[in-house]
Amino acid sequence: MPTPPPPAEGPGAGPAPVSAETDPLFWLATSPAQLWLAWERVRANHGAAGGDGVTVDRLAPFAKEALAVLSEKLRAFAYRPGPVRHATIPKKSGGERPLDIPCVIDRVAQGSVALTLQPVIDPELEDASFAYRKGRGVADAVRRVASLRRDGYTHVVDADIARFFETVPHERLLARLEKLTGSDAILDLVALWLEWHAPSGVGLAQGSPLSPTLANLYLDAVDEAIEGHGVRLVRYADDFVLMAKSEAAAEGALTRVAALLREHGLSLNPEKTRIVDFDRGFHFLGRLFVRSFVMKLFDDDAPSEDAVAAAESVARAAAPPPSAPSEDEGWEAGAHSPGFRVLYVMERSRRLSVAGEAFAVYDGEDRILAAPHRRLARIELWPETSLDVEALDLAAASGVAICRVNGYGETVGVFEGEPSIGARARRHFAQATLAADPARRLELARRVVEARARHQRALIHRINRERRDADSAAAAAQINRLLRRLRKPDSVEAAMGYEGQSAALYWPCLARALDQDMGFSGRRRRRPAGGPFDALLNALTALLARDVRVAIVRHGLHPGFGVLHAPGDAREALVYDLMEEFRAALVEATALALVNRKAVTPAMFEKQSTGHFKMDRVAWQALARGYEATAARPIGSALRQGRRVSWRQAMSDQAALWAAHCEGRAEYAPIAIDY
Repeated sequence: MPTPPPPAEGPGAGPAPVSAETDPLFWLATSPAQLWLAWERVRANHGAAGGDGVTVDRLAPFAKEALAVLSEKLRAFAYRPGPVRHATIPKKSGGERPLDIPCVIDRVAQGSVALTLQPVIDPELEDASFAYRKGRGVADAVRRVASLRRDGYTHVVDADIARFFETVPHERLLARLEKLTGSDAILDLVALWLEWHAPSGVGLAQGSPLSPTLANLYLDAVDEAIEGHGVRLVRYADDFVLMAKSEAAAEGALTRVAALLREHGLSLNPEKTRIVDFDRGFHFLGRLFVRSFVMKLFDDDAPSEDAVAAAESVARAAAPPPSAPSEDEGWEAGAHSPGFRVLYVMERSRRLSVAGEAFAVYDGEDRILAAPHRRLARIELWPETSLDVEALDLAAASGVAICRVNGYGETVGVFEGEPSIGARARRHFAQATLAADPARRLELARRVVEARARHQRALIHRINRERRDADSAAAAAQINRLLRRLRKPDSVEAAMGYEGQSAALYWPCLARALDQDMGFSGRRRRRPAGGPFDALLNALTALLARDVRVAIVRHGLHPGFGVLHAPGDAREALVYDLMEEFRAALVEATALALVNRKAVTPAMFEKQSTGHFKMDRVAWQALARGYEATAARPIGSALRQGRRVSWRQAMSDQAALWAAHCEGRAEYAPIAIDY
């Protein structure tokens, strides 16, 4: 075997040569087979590059050779970690979390050591520890809390360790690791990584696959000392609760745990540590515990089962999160903010009810989740689901729209707590006045048509970047000509004619871009539709219409007063108008992506006796996920001086701007996008 270099060149003090007999742990951790298992995990996470810029995809073709070299370097003590990528991510609870993302090859080495150490460390851990352990997770920790409450542990110390990963002392951790493993080579390798990431002597790298294992090992001594004296512990990583049968016992437990943590170089966060009971309720691992109820929160903030994967996911995100709603512009922004979500109740036999100020979904007697009404824009109730009258009461009080849809995704009915008609009489009058003014109506209708045509052209450009289809390039050029002619249409009818000409050029381009045979050659909106793709487009269009309607109503606009689409009884013309600038991005691009990624296939559609097509529930679920992912993507907002907002927030912004235009306070400008 290779002779190790002098101590100054090795990862630590230069351990003696090792073999499978002298140091089986190190030999296993550095074996090509164990490194390959770690590589498979790194590859499955699709993580970001480290400081060297080498991505998982770039390494993949050479992985076998690279891991063989890595094994040789580790066993020869010639291994050196590469540069770390530093990043920060916002915490939901406030502040920022620092991330250190190692190079891909270093993550493989660290992951291999973690895989090797886990069977050694896990038997030493207490039953109260649930994070990063095989066969254990958040659900198990939640069940333990519920079980202890039933046993009379009704008072809780809801505790938070201040900056835990950033403050773990290396020396104490290494002493614990040395005692447990007896491997000098493993110890020196871990010490090298600790020093590389935190030369100050404290802190674990958040982003290293080894850090969760080391964190569990370090806190195990605290776990061992904390239980007893009538107190029980439930810990998930650095998030834990202490449970006692009286308030006095809980207060004593808090005093003891604070002292224990100080002994280990750690401290509690006083702002996030408190004593509560089940009557008042508390949050833990993304659940709300109150009395005998355990409710999964809609904005689940539970720790990831794989913290490294979560860190990598954030690190590889190219765009910043959408801006928070702002009132600065005076557009009533934020009434339909990016935080508002859609709750889909899709599965058969599911029931919508309430739990306090939250909407709750039940499967039989089992509560599936609870969604605070403040986070919801609307609720979708699909066929063969039901609701309690209490849900209608909460919807009326909170202004959340409950939409009943049929098996084709079409709106059957909407229940919402709308303000009285008179509450927005002036705004409605302004809308009606504009619609009755031929010149003003024509100009606004022209802008709507122009936005639709521009976004159709933009999607053709996006598709054609890779496909290089000559017919599509020609269609985009013809749409350019239509846009020039659209600058001064003679009438709303003429503007509608230009929209029809643009559509005739646009739809065949989309048909050629489909990678599956969906029976589509051009758009047919009315049933019986031309094929499955038409049915998919119809369902997505109905989703968009419900989103836009919520934005319109929340901004006090009358859905029936449109400009391009004529007002009429039972005809929500403004919904159709405002949808035009969103169709290409949220309907057509989403449908194309679902089909070409094979999330939706022709086999998921069944032709009915009436001639139209009906999707199965797998397709519906894929459709909802695809639409929500698109609606959450950020785009630049001219209304917000170029700041990025989600597509759903953009709907609200555009509704607010439309209202301002009708009232003479601003000029309406559709969203400008290109690809």
